[in-house]
Amino acid sequence: MKSIYSTRKYTVILFLSVFTLFFTCSKSDDIGEVIIEYPEPEEPEEPVIVVDPNNLVAINTGAVVGQFYNFWSTRPMVNQTRFASSSFRSSLDPIKSYVKSYNMVRVLGGRTDNLNDFYKGVDGSGNIITDFSGLLSSMRGFMQTGFKPRIVLDNVPWEMNAVKEVNTYGNTNPPDDYNIWRQYINAFLQTLITEFGMNEVKTWRFRVATEPNYSPQHWNGTKEEFFKHYDITVDEVLKVIPDAIIGPGNNLTEGVATYTTEIIDHCANGTNYATGETGTKMDFFCFSYYEKMDENKVRLPEAVQAFRAKLNSYPQFSNIPFDIQEFGILRDENRVRGVSLTDATEFGASWYARIADLAYENGITEIYDWGQEIESSDLPQGRRNVTEMFLKMEGGNRLEAIESLSGHAGVIPVVKGDIIYLLVYNHNTTRTSTSKRTLYPQLEGGIIAGGTTWRMNEWTVDKTHGIMMHELYKDVRAAGVGEKTNGRIYGNRPSDRFEDGWKNVLNANLSKYIQLAELPQTISGSLIKKVEGKLTLEVDLEPHSVKLIELIPQ
Repeated sequence: MKSIYSTRKYTVILFLSVFTLFFTCSKSDDIGEVIIEYPEPEEPEEPVIVVDPNNLVAINTGAVVGQFYNFWSTRPMVNQTRFASSSFRSSLDPIKSYVKSYNMVRVLGGRTDNLNDFYKGVDGSGNIITDFSGLLSSMRGFMQTGFKPRIVLDNVPWEMNAVKEVNTYGNTNPPDDYNIWRQYINAFLQTLITEFGMNEVKTWRFRVATEPNYSPQHWNGTKEEFFKHYDITVDEVLKVIPDAIIGPGNNLTEGVATYTTEIIDHCANGTNYATGETGTKMDFFCFSYYEKMDENKVRLPEAVQAFRAKLNSYPQFSNIPFDIQEFGILRDENRVRGVSLTDATEFGASWYARIADLAYENGITEIYDWGQEIESSDLPQGRRNVTEMFLKMEGGNRLEAIESLSGHAGVIPVVKGDIIYLLVYNHNTTRTSTSKRTLYPQLEGGIIAGGTTWRMNEWTVDKTHGIMMHELYKDVRAAGVGEKTNGRIYGNRPSDRFEDGWKNVLNANLSKYIQLAELPQTISGSLIKKVEGKLTLEVDLEPHSVKLIELIPQ
């Protein structure tokens, strides 16, 4: 990296030589003083950097466009019973720097693994019978972690349907009797309130269903049947917790979705199935977003567009939280899915930086993350190192950045106190891309106007910085471990690609992988100066690269 700046140096060297003596003498009549006048040396030439206007990013450090808020700190959880284990709770300590909440799905039962079997039928008077001891065991353990719970009221217990139909994620039918469902929701909430107190529970988020427009995998009913289910569930929750924070399930954005924005219309001006009034409470809206590497694109803007436009069309919903509550890279470049829900290399890192830029641009409030560590370890994926960059910037103010960049490269500028951060990234949609990029962030105004010299630090994630997966793959192959050539490649779970022996290789070389996976600082304490009131940087980026630049006034 270079900076454009100017430094004037004046060095006077007098060579007392019989061959070289250049001076002008004058004698003062008053004091007999001899004055020697030396010609001013020419200013040394500074390296000239030619700025490519197509890769110029103009940043006004006095123009704030919003906050660099935390969107990354909620993690989904499918099996909450694990929180009853002290060893599992202890295993979560390394992630507490960036995870603050857990979103617990399929808590109410109706699961293929038959966990959370709290509903036990009805008595002779039609009153439900429940046993919430397992719920309390899990939730007591969870509350010991210090994380904040979020509860998904999704699958209906098996015994609430006379005809049991097993779908991909368990029982996705609506209940046969909504009086029974109301009793169950009421009892579930009262159990939590009795244990943890109303003041605590009313601060939790409640989501009704998971991907209700994905039929029959998550909802084995019609669109209108889900609207009815939502209205009745919300009504019962509000009877117990009048100011509950509640919203509908995350809408699927894939082509198989049975509907898109209609739930927003229903909550805005539809007839409420429970109350008969117009509209239904909706404190947040959310959707799922999964990338597919084989499609060679980043489709977040198109996934967001219709939802954002519809929310903005209703004043009561235009400013509610707008979340991605399932998120990841679903398939690799070979169309293979596996258990992994992300890419663990530099590809996933640069993609994540691009997603962050688009999230701020489109007003995404939160992105729920399945996890940023490598399977069977605390080793960070490349994406986790990008999150480490986010943590440095968190709470700062995002600055105006004017550019006309092509492709998926960009700069997120942030001022935090008197420090400026630049998250500079280059992402390409194919893993094998060789498209390097040079960007030219040019800063002026604001705090740049008040200082001349800046100290620069830089951290980098690319194929040779902050990534350990390539070395792990090399070592596993060298050890002769069986490779599933039809398995997902470079996901966060090596077991998608290799037989069990990969864990032995990981453990045998753990110290090496720890070192490779650390977020490396690639520039430390470099001094740079302005030229003509502007500070211009030249940032060279690999095909999949993220750099965090820190500028500290001197």
